[in-house]
Amino acid sequence: MADFVTGKELEDAVYDIIFNAKKQLLIVSPFIKLDDYFKKEVFNHQKSNPDLHIVVAFGKNQNNPHRSFNRSDFEYFMEFPNISIVYVPTLHAKFYANESKGVITSLNLYDYSFKNNIEFGIISERKFLEIGGETLDTQAWNTSFDIIKESHCVFVKRPVYKKKLLLGRDYMGSEVLLDQTKDLLFGKKLEKRSYLEFEPEEFVDFNRTRERVSREDFESLNDKVSSKFEGKLISGSALGRTKGKRLADVRVVMESEGYVIDNKITPKGRSAGISLNYGVNGESWIVYPESMNSLL
Repeated sequence: MADFVTGKELEDAVYDIIFNAKKQLLIVSPFIKLDDYFKKEVFNHQKSNPDLHIVVAFGKNQNNPHRSFNRSDFEYFMEFPNISIVYVPTLHAKFYANESKGVITSLNLYDYSFKNNIEFGIISERKFLEIGGETLDTQAWNTSFDIIKESHCVFVKRPVYKKKLLLGRDYMGSEVLLDQTKDLLFGKKLEKRSYLEFEPEEFVDFNRTRERVSREDFESLNDKVSSKFEGKLISGSALGRTKGKRLADVRVVMESEGYVIDNKITPKGRSAGISLNYGVNGESWIVYPESMNSLL
């Protein structure tokens, strides 16, 4: 079943497709430009998930592709553990999809478009039992990959795993398999490399329970606290040591201020610059802007 959406309903549909993806995330957008909400709230939620394969297809501006996808945003996507970036010179279509839902739309992955333009879209969900052939989402997905397979693959990064003796595996880090970004961004001729050379295996589910913070709440909190704290990010123990305090003291203060509750970062905490740091084996810990020692 497909539904017509516009306005905030369309914007939230795209945010949620990205935020809730578990195995696969496909982004087809000629123009890409990300603001803090996209990076800090929507996409950063997926940065610790090597089992999620992200495919980004962008296009236009054959002589100056950086006008479609600027260098800073390109480098941001290159930080993800399992990603393919493909350049499609004649691309004009926009499609966003994960393993269960997709939206065909007029909306570019461009912060200005999300906040200022009138845009339309059609949402379609995949069902386990479909009657009468493919869903709209499946047709759009298959068509997108037919185009991607014939286009210029410019960056590929894949996770490296160590198998356990019995079941499962440990994430050991990621390896760059292809990088033509300099040639692309400086308008040089690209070597024709196909996505098929790097097509990933099927990945396992990755359980995520946190709900996405709305753009309105994110920007409201960001306006209130984003400029208050700055400096390098350090662990809670290191933050405490700057004032002769223990980690337990730091946790009490952060909870009383509403930045971290039950060892989980709140929207207020994320807007203040608190985030998670990740080790090579997937372990995580909370890090704080060093200037937050003024609270201790």
